[in-house]
Amino acid sequence: MAINRVIEELPSRLGNFIELVEQKIKEKGKVKILDAGCGHGSAMMGFIEKFGNQVEMYGFNYSFHYGNPDLMIEDVIEKGLFTKEQINEIKNLPKFIYGDASEILPFNDGYFDFIYSMHAVHYFDDKIKFLEECNRILKKEGVARINGAFGTVGVHYMREHTSPAYSSFWEIWDKGKEIKIWDYCERIKGVEFIGKPIGFKERGDYTPEYIQIIKQPSLDFKLILVSSIDANFIWEEWSGVKSVYTTQREFEPKWKKK
Repeated sequence: MAINRVIEELPSRLGNFIELVEQKIKEKGKVKILDAGCGHGSAMMGFIEKFGNQVEMYGFNYSFHYGNPDLMIEDVIEKGLFTKEQINEIKNLPKFIYGDASEILPFNDGYFDFIYSMHAVHYFDDKIKFLEECNRILKKEGVARINGAFGTVGVHYMREHTSPAYSSFWEIWDKGKEIKIWDYCERIKGVEFIGKPIGFKERGDYTPEYIQIIKQPSLDFKLILVSSIDANFIWEEWSGVKSVYTTQREFEPKWKKK
């Protein structure tokens, strides 16, 4: 998970996302934002520092272990973002929600103005399901931007902690040919891949690279999850989940035919 990501990292990972939030606040006065895979929640507190009570922040984690209000407060005080006295005066501290991002997300339809995720989606078993759920819980004209390890080797940390056999976390097959996630996104209305992975990146060597979803009446990637392989199950020091999809939605396996 993105344990202690801060808001200052958003431009290098998600482009002008902060500016989009600022523009929507000028239009509406207040917005709801979800940080999916929020870790300790430092980035969420960065939004509160910048926009005050004009933002209602929600953080989604798999479990309490990865991030919770106590860890968030400890982290932002250590970073010098807020003092303990300042935090005690904040009325709109982020809300932490827990669950599996590969299942139905625990939010009502059309709940959020914005969703963002930094360096977390490659841990999700069903990444496509998550993207479809993001669309469901976005409000009309809502925007989601999802950053993660899309290429075959990823960023510095992932290269150190992932086997070469499992270094590609998205695998999509169409009629026996593999299609890269950034090319497949071109088929789906309302979905765009910004940037294109070009291989290994050193620490801090980032350019915006994300999947953007503009709220659609419905979103169906027309894919079936074949398998998800968690590299950590194979070796305790590896990280990341390879999710394998196919466009072959209805078929009878040859070996099952009588």
